[in-house]
Amino acid sequence: MLSQAWNAMFSPFTGEAGAIALDELQRRHELPDSRYLELQGMRVHYRDVNRTGNPGAPVVIMLHGIFASLHTWNDWTDILSQHFRVISIDNPNFGLTGPHPQGMRKHLYSDFLNEFTDALNIQQAHMVGNSLGGWMSWEFAARFPHKVQKIILLDSAGFFFMPPMVLLSMGLPFGGWLAARTPLPRKALYAIVRTTYGRKERLQKPVMDRYYDLLMRPGNRMAAAAVLRFVRNRGGFDTRPLQQVKQPVLIMWGKNDGWIPVAHVEKFRQALLQAESVIYEDCGHMPMEEIPQRSAVDALRFLQQ
Repeated sequence: MLSQAWNAMFSPFTGEAGAIALDELQRRHELPDSRYLELQGMRVHYRDVNRTGNPGAPVVIMLHGIFASLHTWNDWTDILSQHFRVISIDNPNFGLTGPHPQGMRKHLYSDFLNEFTDALNIQQAHMVGNSLGGWMSWEFAARFPHKVQKIILLDSAGFFFMPPMVLLSMGLPFGGWLAARTPLPRKALYAIVRTTYGRKERLQKPVMDRYYDLLMRPGNRMAAAAVLRFVRNRGGFDTRPLQQVKQPVLIMWGKNDGWIPVAHVEKFRQALLQAESVIYEDCGHMPMEEIPQRSAVDALRFLQQ
């Protein structure tokens, strides 16, 4: 009884406001072909879809951005898996995978991708990444070039930009602790997610609900804050590895991206002289989710050429 009273007294300081149990999140958001892999102290949630009829089909690995999950690639998976073996991952610190035991450190994600591909016996793959997942893709390609064939960067992180206030606040000291212990109204998160779309009417409520639910996974708010703090403490991303990227690159960008400005297309073009680019006039930060059919056609053309 004493321990119960103690826990009740200190629960505002040790618990997570509004957290949703993992088993409930799995019930809501697992897909029929969801898989799990025990790796680096995590139970990594991923999809592995190959509708080509060829067990040796070329591999495409798709990596989402901050606060997102592998679900953001669902439409692309349906389209590209007719031609490739398509793997999408709930990146460490997000989605159903949840926090990485090490939090965040230099090369955490590229080291993870190296071990993930080894675990699935993938010798080579095309890398596709949005936002934070774009940074993961090009750093992995720079550090493990023998494993990467082509790269698609969608509104990729890399060069300095001024992030939305919610990202700035979570990256501050104790920002993650505060975010985890402060109730977050659904409508507040809906408003944040809407800023990622160029045309708000394209964003459906079930998609916003999914973003909210997975952010409420125990540990995810503090884990996301650790990623943001890592970037903030270093003044941004280390772009020097871009000099080592020699693979063919396609840069995709929404002209109305309110998170990472479209001007970054030219910055990547200057750093990656071999890159080609496409800009979508009526799209925001996530072309693969906002205009999946149009963007997937461009991705397929690039990967097959």
